[in-house]
Amino acid sequence: MSVFISYRHTDRSQALAVQERLRHQGIDTRLDVMDEPARSTGDIARLITGRIREATHLLAVVSQPIGQAWWVPFGIGEAAITDTRITTLQVGLAKLPEYLDQWPLLRTYSDLSAFIYEYHKDRQAALLDSIGLQRCVFREGVGHSCGALRTAEDFHRALRQRLKGV
Repeated sequence: MSVFISYRHTDRSQALAVQERLRHQGIDTRLDVMDEPARSTGDIARLITGRIREATHLLAVVSQPIGQAWWVPFGIGEAAITDTRITTLQVGLAKLPEYLDQWPLLRTYSDLSAFIYEYHKDRQAALLDSIGLQRCVFREGVGHSCGALRTAEDFHRALRQRLKGV
Protein backbone atom coordinates (compact mmCIF):
# COMPACT_ATOMS: atom_id res chain seq x y z
CA MET A 1 0.00 0.00 0.00
CA SER A 2 1.32 3.41 -0.90
CA VAL A 3 0.28 7.05 -1.19
CA PHE A 4 0.82 8.93 -4.44
CA ILE A 5 1.38 12.62 -3.64
CA SER A 6 0.58 14.86 -6.58
CA TYR A 7 1.60 18.53 -6.56
CA ARG A 8 2.68 21.55 -8.61
CA HIS A 9 6.29 22.72 -8.55
CA THR A 10 5.27 25.77 -6.50
CA ASP A 11 4.03 23.41 -3.76
CA ARG A 12 7.19 21.31 -3.53
CA SER A 13 8.08 22.28 0.05
CA GLN A 14 4.57 21.44 1.26
CA ALA A 15 4.57 18.13 -0.64
CA LEU A 16 7.97 17.20 0.81
CA ALA A 17 6.72 18.02 4.32
CA VAL A 18 3.70 15.77 3.77
CA GLN A 19 5.92 13.00 2.42
CA GLU A 20 8.25 13.25 5.42
CA ARG A 21 5.35 13.09 7.87
CA LEU A 22 3.83 10.06 6.13
CA ARG A 23 7.16 8.25 5.92
CA HIS A 24 7.77 8.95 9.60
CA GLN A 25 4.50 7.08 10.22
CA GLY A 26 5.68 4.08 8.17
CA ILE A 27 3.73 4.94 5.04
CA ASP A 28 5.26 4.26 1.63
CA THR A 29 4.94 7.29 -0.67
CA ARG A 30 5.49 8.26 -4.29
CA LEU A 31 6.05 11.93 -4.99
CA ASP A 32 5.92 13.47 -8.45
CA VAL A 33 5.69 17.05 -9.63
CA MET A 34 3.18 17.32 -12.45
CA ASP A 35 4.10 20.58 -14.15
CA GLU A 36 7.80 20.35 -14.93
CA PRO A 37 8.39 22.26 -18.17
CA ALA A 38 10.18 19.31 -19.80
CA ARG A 39 7.16 17.01 -19.42
CA SER A 40 4.71 16.64 -22.26
CA THR A 41 1.00 16.09 -21.74
CA GLY A 42 1.44 12.45 -22.74
CA ASP A 43 4.32 12.00 -20.28
CA ILE A 44 2.23 13.42 -17.46
CA ALA A 45 -0.79 11.28 -18.34
CA ARG A 46 1.34 8.11 -18.43
CA LEU A 47 3.01 9.04 -15.13
CA ILE A 48 -0.32 9.63 -13.39
CA THR A 49 -1.84 6.43 -14.76
CA GLY A 50 1.18 4.41 -13.64
CA ARG A 51 1.32 5.96 -10.18
CA ILE A 52 -2.41 5.46 -9.62
CA ARG A 53 -2.08 1.78 -10.57
CA GLU A 54 0.74 1.40 -8.01
CA ALA A 55 -0.91 3.36 -5.19
CA THR A 56 -3.84 2.70 -2.91
CA HIS A 57 -4.21 6.37 -1.95
CA LEU A 58 -3.96 9.66 -3.88
CA LEU A 59 -3.14 12.83 -1.97
CA ALA A 60 -3.28 15.99 -4.10
CA VAL A 61 -1.50 19.00 -2.58
CA VAL A 62 -3.21 22.16 -3.84
CA SER A 63 -2.31 25.74 -2.92
CA GLN A 64 -3.51 27.90 -5.77
CA PRO A 65 -6.26 27.96 -8.36
CA ILE A 66 -5.96 24.75 -10.32
CA GLY A 67 -7.92 25.68 -13.43
CA GLN A 68 -4.84 25.26 -15.62
CA ALA A 69 -3.79 22.08 -13.80
CA TRP A 70 -5.63 19.57 -16.01
CA TRP A 71 -3.88 16.65 -14.32
CA VAL A 72 -5.80 17.11 -11.05
CA PRO A 73 -9.17 16.07 -12.51
CA PHE A 74 -7.39 13.54 -14.74
CA GLY A 75 -5.66 11.91 -11.77
CA ILE A 76 -8.81 11.94 -9.69
CA GLY A 77 -10.70 10.34 -12.57
CA GLU A 78 -8.05 7.63 -12.85
CA ALA A 79 -8.17 7.08 -9.09
CA ALA A 80 -11.96 6.99 -8.93
CA ILE A 81 -12.26 4.16 -11.45
CA THR A 82 -9.69 2.03 -9.61
CA ASP A 83 -11.13 2.31 -6.06
CA THR A 84 -8.13 4.41 -4.99
CA ARG A 85 -8.67 6.52 -1.88
CA ILE A 86 -8.71 10.22 -2.85
CA THR A 87 -7.87 13.13 -0.56
CA THR A 88 -6.95 16.77 -1.18
CA LEU A 89 -4.66 18.81 1.06
CA GLN A 90 -5.54 22.48 0.72
CA VAL A 91 -2.56 24.70 1.41
CA GLY A 92 -3.45 28.32 2.03
CA LEU A 93 -6.73 29.81 0.93
CA ALA A 94 -6.89 28.38 -2.57
CA LYS A 95 -10.38 28.24 -4.07
CA LEU A 96 -10.93 24.62 -4.93
CA PRO A 97 -13.15 23.38 -7.73
CA GLU A 98 -16.54 22.04 -6.69
CA TYR A 99 -15.80 18.53 -7.98
CA LEU A 100 -13.27 18.06 -5.15
CA ASP A 101 -16.13 18.26 -2.61
CA GLN A 102 -16.84 14.58 -3.30
CA TRP A 103 -13.73 13.51 -1.38
CA PRO A 104 -12.20 14.39 2.00
CA LEU A 105 -10.40 17.70 2.28
CA LEU A 106 -7.48 18.26 4.65
CA ARG A 107 -7.27 21.95 5.51
CA THR A 108 -4.28 21.85 7.87
CA TYR A 109 -1.20 19.74 8.42
CA SER A 110 -2.74 18.55 11.68
CA ASP A 111 -5.56 17.03 9.58
CA LEU A 112 -2.90 14.66 8.24
CA SER A 113 -3.21 12.78 11.54
CA ALA A 114 -6.74 11.75 10.56
CA PHE A 115 -5.52 10.66 7.12
CA ILE A 116 -2.69 8.65 8.70
CA TYR A 117 -5.08 6.96 11.13
CA GLU A 118 -7.47 5.92 8.35
CA TYR A 119 -4.57 4.78 6.15
CA HIS A 120 -3.41 2.46 8.92
CA LYS A 121 -6.95 1.11 9.29
CA ASP A 122 -6.89 0.31 5.55
CA ARG A 123 -3.52 -1.39 5.94
CA GLN A 124 -4.77 -3.44 8.87
CA ALA A 125 -7.84 -4.53 6.88
CA ALA A 126 -5.63 -5.52 3.93
CA LEU A 127 -3.40 -7.53 6.25
CA LEU A 128 -6.39 -9.34 7.75
CA ASP A 129 -7.64 -10.11 4.26
CA SER A 130 -4.22 -11.40 3.16
CA ILE A 131 -4.22 -13.99 5.94
CA GLY A 132 -7.85 -14.96 5.40
CA LEU A 133 -9.39 -13.22 8.41
CA GLN A 134 -12.47 -11.05 8.27
CA ARG A 135 -13.99 -8.42 10.47
CA CYS A 136 -17.68 -7.69 10.90
CA VAL A 137 -19.11 -4.20 11.22
CA PHE A 138 -22.56 -2.77 11.77
CA ARG A 139 -23.69 -0.03 9.42
CA GLU A 140 -26.76 2.06 10.06
CA GLY A 141 -29.49 1.09 7.61
CA VAL A 142 -27.50 -1.87 6.29
CA GLY A 143 -26.98 -4.14 9.28
CA HIS A 144 -23.96 -6.36 9.82
CA SER A 145 -21.50 -6.96 7.03
CA CYS A 146 -18.35 -9.01 7.18
CA GLY A 147 -15.17 -8.65 5.20
CA ALA A 148 -11.69 -7.41 5.80
CA LEU A 149 -11.16 -5.00 2.95
CA ARG A 150 -12.46 -1.48 3.21
CA THR A 151 -13.51 0.18 0.01
CA ALA A 152 -12.50 3.67 -1.04
CA GLU A 153 -16.00 4.77 -0.05
CA ASP A 154 -15.46 3.33 3.45
CA PHE A 155 -12.16 5.22 3.72
CA HIS A 156 -13.70 8.49 2.51
CA ARG A 157 -16.65 8.20 4.89
CA ALA A 158 -14.45 7.39 7.90
CA LEU A 159 -11.96 10.17 7.12
CA ARG A 160 -14.72 12.77 6.76
CA GLN A 161 -16.18 11.71 10.12
CA ARG A 162 -12.77 11.83 11.79
CA LEU A 163 -12.13 15.31 10.35
CA LYS A 164 -15.47 16.47 11.75
CA GLY A 165 -14.50 15.09 15.14
CA VAL A 166 -17.26 12.48 15.13
